[in-house]
Amino acid sequence: LSFLKSRMGTAGLLDSFVEDKTDYSYTYDNAIAAMAFLSAGDRLSAQRILDGFVGMVPAAGGGFLHRYRTNGAGAGGTLAAGHNAYLLQAFNLFSWRTGDRRYDSIARGIADFLLTLQDGADGGVFGRSGVSWKSTENNLAAYSAIANLSVVQNLPSYGIRATQIRDFLVRECWNGTRFLTGKNDAMIVTDAQALGTQILGAGYSNGSFWVESYTKATQRYSAKKQVTGFDLNTDRDTVWTEGTLQQALAFWLAGDNARFGFYRTESEKMLQSSGAFWAASNRGTTGFGEFFERRQAAAPTAWYILDSHQDNVLGLLP
Repeated sequence: LSFLKSRMGTAGLLDSFVEDKTDYSYTYDNAIAAMAFLSAGDRLSAQRILDGFVGMVPAAGGGFLHRYRTNGAGAGGTLAAGHNAYLLQAFNLFSWRTGDRRYDSIARGIADFLLTLQDGADGGVFGRSGVSWKSTENNLAAYSAIANLSVVQNLPSYGIRATQIRDFLVRECWNGTRFLTGKNDAMIVTDAQALGTQILGAGYSNGSFWVESYTKATQRYSAKKQVTGFDLNTDRDTVWTEGTLQQALAFWLAGDNARFGFYRTESEKMLQSSGAFWAASNRGTTGFGEFFERRQAAAPTAWYILDSHQDNVLGLLP
């Protein structure tokens, strides 16, 4: 928690990575950090992050870009579904847990942006404007966020649209054993399994167990020490801390306390004296043309807080 607070810039937005030599602040990282602060009972820190977005002008349609600078200035960000869904859920969670409705309007704006990306034919949400793909992860996050907005603000029309996203996920992305990466995309990835359990429930937890045979990895993080966890993809060339913590929470939700404890403990090997967690044990590919780097990072640090509190912040509200 102290590390996350130390990363806040003048606008309240977090500097996402220590070693990247930029002040880039990623919207997803801020959303997860805000939810971690709420999980820890630190309302003021969560509010400081969320106020940072209130102080900015949203992009087209009410959404936010995926990246800014810590002072709220632009940083060449793109407008897409995934990070906006997590941000919407952070606003939902703040309202639900504090009873403070100050963010209702901005939350509806984000939800309306997400719904501009919904395909009327199958109910799924496109990754962004102008693309044909619909990822499972994006749609899981969008389902959680829009369904929960319906509950928090008592707006049944959003619940109807959310149900369409859920139907898409079950029909097009769940094959009965595990989650595909997206519609018609059979690639194997870890996060779709973990998030599926967290958002759709333990009835969809088989993917988390199934994927152990494909993405579980053991890698060295120093000359003599190694860590076991999950890579994002099947090349297993790194242990991805965030994904490992996501899986740990999924195992807890599935009632497997042994796996929950094992993977959380393994992840603690990535904890640094600063209070930050490395993003990964070593440099490795994501499977999507990018790389994980061994950098002190906000997102896995926030996920560790959620694991420590056994707090499923992405789950559906009652």
